Amino acid sequence: MDWPYDFNTHFYIIPRGERNEGLPGGFSWTSKYGVVVAAGAANSGGPINAVFDGMNEQGLGGNMLYLAETDFGKDPDGNKPKISWTAWLQYVLSNFGTVKEAVKEMQAEPVSFVQVLFGPNNSGHPAVHLSLSDPSGDSAIMEYIDGKLVVHHGREYQVMTNSPTYYQQLTLNGYWSRQDGAKFLPGSHGSADRFVRASYYLSKLPKTDSVRQQVAGVLSVMRNVSVPWGIADPEHPNLAPTYWRTVLDHTRKVYYFESALSPSIVAVDLKQVDFSSGSGIRSVALEGEDGWRLQGNIEREFKPAKPISYLAPGK
Repeated sequence: MDWPYDFNTHFYIIPRGERNEGLPGGFSWTSKYGVVVAAGAANSGGPINAVFDGMNEQGLGGNMLYLAETDFGKDPDGNKPKISWTAWLQYVLSNFGTVKEAVKEMQAEPVSFVQVLFGPNNSGHPAVHLSLSDPSGDSAIMEYIDGKLVVHHGREYQVMTNSPTYYQQLTLNGYWSRQDGAKFLPGSHGSADRFVRASYYLSKLPKTDSVRQQVAGVLSVMRNVSVPWGIADPEHPNLAPTYWRTVLDHTRKVYYFESALSPSIVAVDLKQVDFSSGSGIRSVALEGEDGWRLQGNIEREFKPAKPISYLAPGK
């Protein structure tokens, strides 16, 4: 996750049977599946009002990243349910058990997204895209381009960075896939270059039965394509430092989190989490001084929390 300011990121446990409000006082739904999500503040210093990353108890995982070309279309009207764009990932993870199911349902456009502005002076438009993956190895990338949902669905779609659109990323990566990556790879911290490097190094990871080596291998690729801390480029404001990295072990249902400002990786084993209806929403801070002291399995660190109030007009 690359961003120009701190999200105040927290892990949230949201159990089955929990009521989710996609907009305060607006459309709501009941969680079919329990989830662990990384949530934070869309506005610097503001309340936690967005879900950026997560995995549900079925092993379906999702990751939201910035995409400048995003266009959700005209502001929704009519009777279709409306939710904040910051609730998109929670809507998917709490309702669907597999990538295939999520793709089918989202293509039917069951909800419309309210394009709430955010960031300094509320000048940022909702520019995000979504990746999904599950224990079967299935993957999908979802983008809203020119007001239409575009989906790339299949095991072959294993890397997502930021701009340009996914079609363009695949075209650029197609060129580099014909080169000798052991001798030359694009090296900038631009998202197109990072897409190429991630694709190449991911293809070179050795097959192993060692869980430790599997997680370490994925993290090593992610660190290679992360933006160094403190990097800022006034001529390219869409480039920002990497604040944190996550690894989702879909089959073992373990969720790892690594902050750029912490010496330790933390994890939640979803198999040990009580997702039963009525068990209550719980959260734990992953950044700041509280996050600094965390290490290892942090399931016991969660404390009761209020529901997330998603970003809404005027909030």
